[in-house]
Amino acid sequence: MEMKRIYVKKTPEFVGKKVRVCGWASKVRDHGSLVFIDIRDWSGKLQLVLDSSKIKFTEKIGLEYVIDVVGTVKKREASLVNKNMELGDIEIEVEEIKILNASKTPPFPLDSDGDDIDESMRLKYRYIDIRRKRVRDLIELRHKMAMATRQWFTDAEFTEVQTPLLTVSSPEGARDYLVPSRIYPGKFYALPQAPQQYKQLLMVGGVDRYFQIAPCFRDEDPRADRHSGDFYQVDVETSFLTQQEFFETMEPYFSHLTEKLTPKKVQKKVFPQIPYNEAIDKYGTDKPDLRFDMYLIDFTEEFKKSGADIFKDIACVKGILVNKEFSKKEIDKLTDEMKLEGAKGMVWLALEDGVLSGTMAKLFSKEIQEEIVRKCREAGYKKGKQYIFAFGDEYSKACRYAGILRNKMGDLLNLKDPNILAFAWIVDFPMFEWDEKNKKWDFGHNPFSMPKGGLEALRNEKPENIFAQQYDVACNGYELASGSVRNYHPESFIEAFKICGYTEEETRAKFGHMISAFEYGAPPHCGFAVGFDRFMMILSDEKNIKEMYAFPKSNAQELMTGAPREVDKADLDILGIELKKPVKK
Repeated sequence: MEMKRIYVKKTPEFVGKKVRVCGWASKVRDHGSLVFIDIRDWSGKLQLVLDSSKIKFTEKIGLEYVIDVVGTVKKREASLVNKNMELGDIEIEVEEIKILNASKTPPFPLDSDGDDIDESMRLKYRYIDIRRKRVRDLIELRHKMAMATRQWFTDAEFTEVQTPLLTVSSPEGARDYLVPSRIYPGKFYALPQAPQQYKQLLMVGGVDRYFQIAPCFRDEDPRADRHSGDFYQVDVETSFLTQQEFFETMEPYFSHLTEKLTPKKVQKKVFPQIPYNEAIDKYGTDKPDLRFDMYLIDFTEEFKKSGADIFKDIACVKGILVNKEFSKKEIDKLTDEMKLEGAKGMVWLALEDGVLSGTMAKLFSKEIQEEIVRKCREAGYKKGKQYIFAFGDEYSKACRYAGILRNKMGDLLNLKDPNILAFAWIVDFPMFEWDEKNKKWDFGHNPFSMPKGGLEALRNEKPENIFAQQYDVACNGYELASGSVRNYHPESFIEAFKICGYTEEETRAKFGHMISAFEYGAPPHCGFAVGFDRFMMILSDEKNIKEMYAFPKSNAQELMTGAPREVDKADLDILGIELKKPVKK
């Protein structure tokens, strides 16, 4: 009977015994009578020793050859232990070796993290790149996250439900991927941007607590923290919970996964709740990094009182106080970086022992200088030399630029502890935002949220004054989750869409199934969706979300298979589709 294969990682249990292992030859060192081979399987890597005086083998073994080995597990002498290898204290003395398959020379080495290799090359040969330890570890982490997620929600009495992947197109904030129907020519399914509508309908159906690790599809431009094309999120929906009860229910999930899967710690188990407007005003962003204290300071009045023409008509001046000395060269570099972010420029002042200096300081009277120093003391200034950096523009832009610089300073000054996760709820989002291009109101967050004040607010308040029971989870500078208390009343649902320019008929045409469901005893419900891939990115300290996938896309393309690709004209004819040249943007 053929000997059963074991994983490489199990070999320490068999010291002094004969075992069979299979895998890839990741390193080959031929010393004539002795040949050393590092064999790698999914579980790990260890050294094989082939002694030509004891074993005959005629075929030369090359890199990434697939081999089948039988031999005895032995402890290495203390002086020969490889401390750079997890199983570097043992080796297998080979008695039999068989080549199962040869390999061409790999297009790149596999003994590094891969950051030194062109990304497109790694993705084109992804089946080889997956053999890399870094990729293997990330695939394993994803598996563990999925298992831990399912276990946590099961223990919390949630029910996992799979929702359809072929659904209807609807205005949910991004562009749909459309799927033509052969049976119904001229009609299209849409791949779901999220299972939003289905999970709400599950609440109407009485499911009560739902979760799903759901695939989502959005035809969006890629960015560092967003995978192009498809991604996964942990969708959650609950009935009969208030917003606060929902928060209390969900906070332990984030803490549990963080501490179960990593050595990282959660800064506060009960997450702070920060109103959206406060987050923008204080941090310049609705996804602040709370691992460090550095707040935006409003210098609008002080700069306007300076009498300088350049500040006279500026709507807002926002700045930060940085505990570091800067050379002129460093300040110029920062200024250039901020101009690339869209800022018109950057004002700076030095503050030392309560005295302002710098070319701008002479513009301010003694009284104004004292007021600037007072605000700096409120922001944490005590003594020593620090720098004020400020931006003048309309309110939202001034906040944004100061927030971007705050984030840069967090990196520059090493204020972002990688072992800490600082979660926060961002609450009270504006329900609507003005679309200047189209001269109309649009939903600021998502179209399914309950407005604060309900139907009365929708009918009687100005759109800009209506806030929604919407919330995000921010973590270390990322938006990690997003959700809301849902608008489950048919009348207020229709009224909300009216403000965004939809007639009742148009709303019923797109969401008639939801409105109809709400007319049959819909419970109050709320939920959110956690960016599964983004959470994994934070836990693994990776900077590029593509690394979270076994087969990632680059610029909405899968370089390995060549998707998307053209299809045969005959297949298009069956669907009644005729291709035209794309319209130039």
